Amino acid sequence: MKTYQEALQALRFKQTTTVPVVLWAIGQTYAPFAGIPDDEYYGDPDKMLNAQLLFHEKFADVFTVPGIWPDLGTVPELGALGAIVEFPNNAPPQIRHPALQDIQEVSNLAIPDPRNSPYTSQVLDYLKYFKKYLPQKLQDEYGYLDGHLFCMGPGEVSALMVGYDKFCYALVDYPELVHELLRKVTDFVKEYLIAQMEIVGPAKRVIVVDHFPGMISAPMYKEFIHPYLNEIFILTQEAEIRLYHNENNYPHLVNYIKDLGANVCHIGYKHNLREDKEKMGKCLMGNVHPIIEMLEGSASDLRKRCQEIIKSAGKGGGLWLSTAGGMAPETPPEKIKILIEVASETPV
Repeated sequence: MKTYQEALQALRFKQTTTVPVVLWAIGQTYAPFAGIPDDEYYGDPDKMLNAQLLFHEKFADVFTVPGIWPDLGTVPELGALGAIVEFPNNAPPQIRHPALQDIQEVSNLAIPDPRNSPYTSQVLDYLKYFKKYLPQKLQDEYGYLDGHLFCMGPGEVSALMVGYDKFCYALVDYPELVHELLRKVTDFVKEYLIAQMEIVGPAKRVIVVDHFPGMISAPMYKEFIHPYLNEIFILTQEAEIRLYHNENNYPHLVNYIKDLGANVCHIGYKHNLREDKEKMGKCLMGNVHPIIEMLEGSASDLRKRCQEIIKSAGKGGGLWLSTAGGMAPETPPEKIKILIEVASETPV
């Protein structure tokens, strides 16, 4: 509970005794940690929930995002909108065929109700199961599933609906069709969040994943992505945690992201935490490299890196110590323990 309260304090730019450790933990972390094959993890809500609970029992001093959540990766929104989905036995769910072959098909795209569409309805069913069987202690102490929302952002969903390459060409060649697709996708995502709130209550914590902005220029982001992405945060503006996850590096977007309705930004390893925290005025989550430093680096180098991050950007709050993006599935528990130990030992 102490870590969660410190995370909230840091988010509000209040000085904390230590910098909180907040980990991005999803199925690619939980399934291998619990020793469960991917197809069993994603196909059974009971196994999924118990794998997540096992992780949280092991690392009780860590707050996680998305947290306890029925995570199906990028599948729910895309599958509901027409993409062909595959559930491999040794990998997370994957999109095998995009929803649209060409951006010019967007006018014929009908937006479904996420409550009875493939995959989004599965997440909602899993969410009801999680809500029923989550130990009350975890909801009381960490707020898990209490007003807790999660979605892919409009840019990410739209780009994957036609493929990144075709979508990027369309930004130049068919801007009006891009806006039409983004409008439809944004409306769908907002309705999906409303459906989640019907289960977990009014928004208290929202996590939005949209990596696509890190792949385009600042003018392109300003025109095509920012207005739609911001609608998601406006819808959930009462939430105490509004987290934007983008493990790409986007220093070129800092001047626009500062106006986004998020109050926490999960960022890539190339960001200067101290400088960008000041520029954006938002709590930053990062930014240990998940492969070079967290997975492959030595224990001593990882300790040194975490100490540098805390000393550079921890003063005055506004920092969650974490990896710069999701952890690699092979990340050993001993490396996670190092983050926790360094955070507890290093004064701010």
